[in-house]
Amino acid sequence: MRKSKILASAVSVALVASIAATAAISASAIGSVEEIKDHKMGIVGSFNNWSTEGEVPMNDDDGDGIWEGTVDIENVTAEMIVEATMDDGAGNQIPRGKTGITFKVRLDSNWADSWGDYEASYVRTGNSQTNCVVEAKEGTHVKIHVKLDTTRNAPEAIEAGEVEATDPVDYLLIPVSYTVEEVAAAAAPATQTSAAPATQTSTATTTTPAASTATTTTSTPAGTTSANSPATGDTTSAIALVAVVLASLGTAVVMTKKASAKD
Repeated sequence: MRKSKILASAVSVALVASIAATAAISASAIGSVEEIKDHKMGIVGSFNNWSTEGEVPMNDDDGDGIWEGTVDIENVTAEMIVEATMDDGAGNQIPRGKTGITFKVRLDSNWADSWGDYEASYVRTGNSQTNCVVEAKEGTHVKIHVKLDTTRNAPEAIEAGEVEATDPVDYLLIPVSYTVEEVAAAAAPATQTSAAPATQTSTATTTTPAASTATTTTSTPAGTTSANSPATGDTTSAIALVAVVLASLGTAVVMTKKASAKD
């Protein structure tokens, strides 16, 4: 009898826990992927201190079931960069080994329905998905392009064998994907420095062609000895010398004649 009472009590506790868990999940979700299109979607996170004010809207303009939005952060501050954590299954948040800008996608600016990075089934509820995290540097300008695809299950759930690729979309397994674009800061306008014009130095350079040295060549008649023409001063001296020699010869001839006459 005692064993039966203990067993009955255990079953009752298990049922109550199961009902409470089911109620918690049901209360935190509209429960239908098809109903999402009739609501609004937004992105909230550490970039706006998790406030409804500054929540970035997402849109599905073409009605394909894929919601898109861009978080444009012109200047990443130290307050936006936080440590990313995850649920350990016992209600404790443990570090994921990443720090950065964290965010989630939520329905109707309410935490009752929200999505983030994939989280294992044993800790998943309507609002327990792990925050998405984007690594960023303080002082940079980043754009985070976010998508919520309501047309398929999270690839991680398929890889984990939790669902098949062909299974209907599970409301709690709608995947959030995102890419980060780092925008380069605008370049400062170039300072125009008025530099003094370079001084042009005019240098006259005479180029002498190779082997173009001017040489004066005097044609010498056959039978004569070729000699370089003397300078002007040397020519005058030579003429005077010849005159002296001729005068001496003339004197010698006269004296010779006189001597012959005496004899």
